Amino acid sequence: MMNVKKTVSLLLALLLLLPVFAACSEKAAEKPAETPAAEETAQITPSGEGEAAPVEEEPAKDMLDAREDVSDDLPAADFGGNTFRIAGDDEFEAYYLTDEQIGEVVNDAVFLRNTAVEERFNVTLDARVFTEGEIADRVKQSVTAGDDEYQMISGHIIYLGIGVTNKIMYDMATLPHIDFSRPWWAQSTVDDLTYKGMTFIAIGDFALSSITKTYCMFYNKGLAANYSLPDLYEIVREGEWTKDKQVELSTGIYTDTNGNGRRDIADTYALSTCTKSAANAYLWAFGKKIATQQPDGTYEFSYFDEKLVSIVEFLYNLYFESKQVYFEATHNPIHAFAKDPSVGTALFGNGLFEMATSTLRDVEFEYGIIPYPKWDSAQPEYYTSVDGGHEGLAVPITITDPEFIGTMFEVLCAESWKKTVPAYYDTALKYKGARDYDSIAMIDMIMASRIFDFGYVYGGWGPVFWIQYLLESKSKDIASYYQKNHKGFEQHMEDVYQIFDTYSVE
Repeated sequence: MMNVKKTVSLLLALLLLLPVFAACSEKAAEKPAETPAAEETAQITPSGEGEAAPVEEEPAKDMLDAREDVSDDLPAADFGGNTFRIAGDDEFEAYYLTDEQIGEVVNDAVFLRNTAVEERFNVTLDARVFTEGEIADRVKQSVTAGDDEYQMISGHIIYLGIGVTNKIMYDMATLPHIDFSRPWWAQSTVDDLTYKGMTFIAIGDFALSSITKTYCMFYNKGLAANYSLPDLYEIVREGEWTKDKQVELSTGIYTDTNGNGRRDIADTYALSTCTKSAANAYLWAFGKKIATQQPDGTYEFSYFDEKLVSIVEFLYNLYFESKQVYFEATHNPIHAFAKDPSVGTALFGNGLFEMATSTLRDVEFEYGIIPYPKWDSAQPEYYTSVDGGHEGLAVPITITDPEFIGTMFEVLCAESWKKTVPAYYDTALKYKGARDYDSIAMIDMIMASRIFDFGYVYGGWGPVFWIQYLLESKSKDIASYYQKNHKGFEQHMEDVYQIFDTYSVE
């Protein structure tokens, strides 16, 4: 059963939507209500019973209140004005520090979070930002010099994975006060990124980009109605949103809208996507992993098998033989989906949560948010991945005060879960980007299903991109591609395991 504390936000959304969403997830349905505000939240359930308050105005407030009531259980401490220094990604600088409140929800939440932490523990927060490829190198230079220059690394997940192999990271699992079972840490930190009990990279809510860059699917509600499609939310809730269902609902959608006799972006399609990470994301959505954790905490290379062959063949047919898909070799999977802001030109679009508050923010047509499809109805859960540009969190091996560092990591992730995540996730995303309460519940489901694959994070630039490379070369021969490339990757992973093992004996 999924850890209750890890799914507080999902619980609250389910309580708000219980009459229409009770069957969404067997695991979620089994959970008892634990959050302090759960009883009050249930009083505004839109069930039509009694004198319920209007749900349109209350959910964000109730969810914020519930989160604020959850204690981080950190002991009182005064760190005497110590500075906590972060080496971060310049793309996400606004998520680390801000000088003042300006009336923008995420900026102001960052300010409030930092102020709360600084005043509570008598500390100063500082951040220095670099390009995504520079962060690990800058930290390595500092570690090599023996400096305690940085206490937190927040950077590109794959570059951090490479940094660990340079032996510049501290085992976060040994830091005092860090509790990976708490809701501000992704459960996949333990399930997919911990090796023999050692955790050098963790996914905590201070790394807001691990939320914003989560993969989902958008669907055009107007086109769905035009083609008399069934209720997609209900299909998802019943566990029947599968690859075959996607193909079934996509049949007959393509239309030569501009009448020029050729397929181009001005036409109407069943799916708008790309050959980059949005295509790779199907690997995890279909229940596969590059490396799977074993009972002893080691990993098994689980990438290549008959199912992978079937996955690649399915995607090849979807992209090249169905005539229902518009795609480009770019990182913009919803180009066709959002091409016409008045009506939209694709039924479905692969995308990231952040696209709801950017590319789709001003479209006029109504859209919904659903997960990527499952492989089949026997697959127990919906799964998703996070685009590789997101941040992971790590600690340089040169830290000198583990008590201070552990406290700061835990409180920054906890306060982010309470303040910055709601600002983005519950306000900017749900109430401005998402267009209905069913989408809100879907977002909660998707968030709970994120996978951070050990073979992705520590695999360098390996198999995570092999599906992409095949599609870009218009090939489905994954067997031959695997035979040519797997030995190099497996040797790389053996080297990674050996480095982890040397960490464990030091």
